[in-house]
Amino acid sequence: MGKLFSQANLQKIIVKFGKPGIYFWHAFAYRQLRGCWPDFKNPKNLSEMILSSMNKKDFLKYAYYADKWKVRKYIESKGLGDILLDVYGAWDNADDINFDVLPKKFALKPNNGSGGHFFCKDKSKIDIPTVRKQLNEAILIDGHIGYNFEPHYKKIQPKIYAEELIDTGTEAWPTDYKFTCVNGVIGDVFVCCERETGTTKYITLDTDWNILPYTKKEYMPDFIPEKPKHLDRMIEIAKILSADFDIVRVDLYEYKGKVYFSELTFSPWGGYMYSYNMEGLKRLGDFYYQTKKK
Repeated sequence: MGKLFSQANLQKIIVKFGKPGIYFWHAFAYRQLRGCWPDFKNPKNLSEMILSSMNKKDFLKYAYYADKWKVRKYIESKGLGDILLDVYGAWDNADDINFDVLPKKFALKPNNGSGGHFFCKDKSKIDIPTVRKQLNEAILIDGHIGYNFEPHYKKIQPKIYAEELIDTGTEAWPTDYKFTCVNGVIGDVFVCCERETGTTKYITLDTDWNILPYTKKEYMPDFIPEKPKHLDRMIEIAKILSADFDIVRVDLYEYKGKVYFSELTFSPWGGYMYSYNMEGLKRLGDFYYQTKKK
């Protein structure tokens, strides 16, 4: 968004103006993306609703559920322990990781964000000092400008955990099935594919696997991703895990003939939901009000 919103200038805005500066950034960034100012006082579309909520102290309650390590207990409390991938350990920083106890294949992930993952298919070929450096940088929160705009992540105590690697057997990454839920009801299935190409494609579908006109054309793949074999089970899981929240995205995988949990997301794409067009955001906003309990 230009030099005005470089990391250095954003840090100055935060230091000088605090929460009002963050509020302004959310509004300005939304305008840059959508071509109009958001209505945070009377939000109409789903992006406005999420961004408006992020500016409220109450949003911090989601830190526990957004913590990819702690949320495992929540998943188990819902009777869904079988959808959790195996874990091999957890550490406060990458310098403490004991690589000797890890299997040949594994994934290392920070618990407090959406990036910084390290996927290993052959432990004998990795440069351990480089991996440690990458992961330590990923869990740092004070220096990451984004955490000031998604405040619940800043409340998470950083940790790195080792998890079973979802190995497709090819260079392809596993397809993500992300269920956008409002008031415990599924609004769409947001599918992410072709991540390995460096240009991830996105498509939104309903639970009958029909395309919904919610995705900007430049983000869509040239094909409809294959319907997962266990879609009914995914739908059941998404309903269970979203029942306690107004707005949440339940992210799942299908692997080795089973459904596995990825994460709960309360601020998809920072709340801006870049790949969605305005029609999609408005429809999801209408759906929110239609399903809201009176």
